[in-house]
Amino acid sequence: MRQSMGALPPALLDSGRMDGCGELRLFLRVALPAMRPALAALAVFLFLYQWNDFVWPLVVLRDGSSYTIPVALASLQGLDETDYGAILAGTAVAALPMALVFLALQRHFVSGLLAGAVKE
Repeated sequence: MRQSMGALPPALLDSGRMDGCGELRLFLRVALPAMRPALAALAVFLFLYQWNDFVWPLVVLRDGSSYTIPVALASLQGLDETDYGAILAGTAVAALPMALVFLALQRHFVSGLLAGAVKE
């Protein structure tokens, strides 16, 4: 996020100041929309981090009905027997929300890539 904010042209921020924008309005109306691709990437990374978290739910949760998907998938693997069909089905179900979040934010990634390709 720091790199994205540092990549904003100072002339863009200066023109907003000359138009009479205060610092908060300048941030909300000029800088934040320009940082939309970086915010979309941050949202995807944070969602993936929280969705795939394994250690903390494993330590905290004691009841099997409240397990998160990664912990529940790990509990399907036993010492002498493994239900591969259930593990593969659970993995497909676990990957679906991540794919939906990426597809929902995909247009922001593409606009960020195209914005970097424009020559000034």
